[in-house]
Amino acid sequence: MIAMNENICYMIDGLIKSDPLSFKMIYKLYWKKLYHIAYNLLQSEHEAEDVVQDVFSSLWYRREHIHIKVGLENYLVRATKYTAFFYLKIRSKNQTIELKTPISYNDVQSKVEYEELETLISHLLDSLPSKTSRIFSLSRFEGLTYVQIAEETGLSVKSVEYHISVALKKFSKELVYVISVFFFIF
Repeated sequence: MIAMNENICYMIDGLIKSDPLSFKMIYKLYWKKLYHIAYNLLQSEHEAEDVVQDVFSSLWYRREHIHIKVGLENYLVRATKYTAFFYLKIRSKNQTIELKTPISYNDVQSKVEYEELETLISHLLDSLPSKTSRIFSLSRFEGLTYVQIAEETGLSVKSVEYHISVALKKFSKELVYVISVFFFIF
């Protein structure tokens, strides 16, 4: 048990120092568990993969400024749940199709977290420029590739990449703040 904690501390330290091997080790250690959590919430392989990708992208993007006060696993699980809830919120907001599997709340805390996240997501979507919001939705929730989005919007692929990057950075920053506040309080 102590060796595992030391290894995780070593991996976190390596991550903060931008060591790709440490990041790869963290990814290999946790991706499967995070995927299963996201899949259980979303009931979609594609979206579960996207959630895990977003969580790890955010981890790498913020690696130099990360301060994990709880266990790494708890941090990543919480980030995965928040990101999956975000996907559910966007899905319900952008699609008229009802969810095949209704969201079930295991406890009151999960319901409260989901409702708080809904409010945050509404504010974040409203704060994005309309073009960025549309491109982000086409990519993440309608499953279009960057090339398909470029063709549909008349933009270059690089412009599409830029808009998605802007949206992901904004969501990452805001979701990290929420997660940090949550862990500081509890």
